[in-house]
Amino acid sequence: MQMTPAKAAPSSKSVREADPRATQHGRLIQGRRLELGLNRPAFVAQMEKHGQHITPDYLNKLERGTAALSRASLEVREAVRAVLGFSPEEWHAQTGLFTPTASPAPPAQAFSAAARGYRTVPKPVREPLPEALQEAVRLYSGQPEFAALAEPRWPRYLHRLHHKQRPTTPDGWLALFLRYRHEFDPPELD
Repeated sequence: MQMTPAKAAPSSKSVREADPRATQHGRLIQGRRLELGLNRPAFVAQMEKHGQHITPDYLNKLERGTAALSRASLEVREAVRAVLGFSPEEWHAQTGLFTPTASPAPPAQAFSAAARGYRTVPKPVREPLPEALQEAVRLYSGQPEFAALAEPRWPRYLHRLHHKQRPTTPDGWLALFLRYRHEFDPPELD
């Protein structure tokens, strides 16, 4: 009986295949770097001038495609683009990666609400305040301790609160105001 050697379990690096775009990006970076006559340390020094620190090892990984350029931060990608001397449009065409200053192609279809047939929504009409609440404002807002009740935001806020039992008298609305005035600060009305 002939014995065959057991196959070693694949390492995590061999299981994870390199992204084909990463390889393409790596070839582009390395080719352009060599065209410019920059060795890796010189390239890294140029990156520093653009405010980004990368190591020669990371540059090597980018060029081999084991580190994906698409996963680098936008700042690093922009510094790489600048060092290699690509315009934003050239860079986008060569890599397919987003560049904030490249003017993207207009979408094939307009996606604005107006283009899709939607119309603007009118502002909702405020329903009138209950008579008892209006009466509470008239009766009590002149007194210094209840002066905040004269601000339009407070009656609107009290009116919008969900109550198990809505007050029906001015005194009931005043009691509700007194209960909430130290707990809440209603936003200004728009």
